[in-house]
Amino acid sequence: MQMLAATRAILDLIYKLSGTAYDLLYLDHSCSVGWFMAGTAIIRFLKAKIDAKDEDEVMGLEQELGVVKFMLRNLGDRTIIGHRQINILEELYDAEIKGQRRKAAAAPAATDQRAETDNFMFGGV
Repeated sequence: MQMLAATRAILDLIYKLSGTAYDLLYLDHSCSVGWFMAGTAIIRFLKAKIDAKDEDEVMGLEQELGVVKFMLRNLGDRTIIGHRQINILEELYDAEIKGQRRKAAAAPAATDQRAETDNFMFGGV
C-alpha cells in the first residue's frame, strides 16, 4: 500500500505542475525518473487489477497512467531522456498489459476445453 500511496503522491504533484505554465525543460531529470517509476508502478497495479477482474479500478489506473504518459510525452518532445522513458514505458505496457489481455481473450474457457475433451473421448454417445 505504501507503493500505491507514493505513486498517488507523485500523481498529485503532476496534477499541480500541469496546472501551471512552467516549462518542463527547466525541471531536474530526477522528476522525469520519478514520473517513470510511478508509471511502472501503475502498470504493476493495473496488471494485478486486471487479474482480479476489478474493472472500476482498471479504468481509474488507466487514466492515471495516461496522465504520466502525457507528462513524459511532453518532456520527450524536447529531451532525449523523456523520449527514452516514454518509449520504455510504452514497451512495458505493451508487454505486461496488452500481452496479458491477448492471452486472456485467446484462452478458451475451462468449460469449453472440457466440452471439447468430452466430445473427443465419447464422440456422439
